[in-house]
Amino acid sequence: MIYGYCRATTSKQIESGYLEEQESAITDRYYNSYIFKEESLDINIKPEFNKLISKIKSEDIFVVTSLDRFSKSISDAFDTINELRNKGVFVHILNIGLFDNSVLGNILFDTISAINQFEKALLVERIQSGKNKAKKTEGFREGRPKKYTDEQIQEALDMLSTLSYKKVEEITGISKSTLIRAKKDAGKGIL
Repeated sequence: MIYGYCRATTSKQIESGYLEEQESAITDRYYNSYIFKEESLDINIKPEFNKLISKIKSEDIFVVTSLDRFSKSISDAFDTINELRNKGVFVHILNIGLFDNSVLGNILFDTISAINQFEKALLVERIQSGKNKAKKTEGFREGRPKKYTDEQIQEALDMLSTLSYKKVEEITGISKSTLIRAKKDAGKGIL
């Protein structure tokens, strides 16, 4: 079976016949294909795509006009193509090529994989760069910011001499686990 998938991202595209253009491009190439047209404009909500993916099986062909019609990023596209290939499905992105078991299909897949890895490496590099820049600023502290000041914690710990953890938690809003951890740290001289 050959399954075509069409999706628009704006209502203006739908009004101007973009879904029909995609359908036409797919049926020009694969005249006997079953077309799934996405009604949702939200890339995160794709009921027609999910329906198509649940139907598709080994030796079937999944066809779209371009990569961005079914994915929101290279990583998302790579994951989807990889999942389909693992099911034995051929993926044909009309403006890129056919991801099948041929030499060219494998080269296309390896290229998408390399771009995906490159994109992830760039993201890690940007995060590290941002952290290094932030570390140079005064008062930088890695991790989640403290919810309570040292004074508030110390005040709550002082209350523990006369009150239970539960009562101190009710009064201060500081959880029992935070109080236990702070008490432990105070014993080590950290607080």
